[in-house]
Amino acid sequence: MKRQRLAGIEKEISRVISSVLFSEIKNPNIRGLVSVTKVRVTEDLKFADTYFSIMPPIASEGQKPVEREKILEALEEVRGFFRKRIAEEINLRFVPEVRVKLDDSIEHAIHITKLLNDLKGS
Repeated sequence: MKRQRLAGIEKEISRVISSVLFSEIKNPNIRGLVSVTKVRVTEDLKFADTYFSIMPPIASEGQKPVEREKILEALEEVRGFFRKRIAEEINLRFVPEVRVKLDDSIEHAIHITKLLNDLKGS
């Protein structure tokens, strides 16, 4: 399949999953903490590797740190629901199986920025 067609499918899958995360998921471990950063579909459309980023919590008193394992488990639980909604909204012969992966690029960028600011302050 052409890369351009795959890119369009990836964009639509990302849109559907983002919409589901925003409006349909009730799990407090996920809601408001997770967003889709990218989707990569295999050429045979069997798998859709979906990368999620976890929003870092705003530092405040009494707030517990985000537990990545709990969020990953919660995302694994709803991936069948993601696939169902993709099938309902996108006209595809074969609906890919959603594979959940965590994307730590935002956390990495924050860490690098902090290191650069520390160097600048020295």
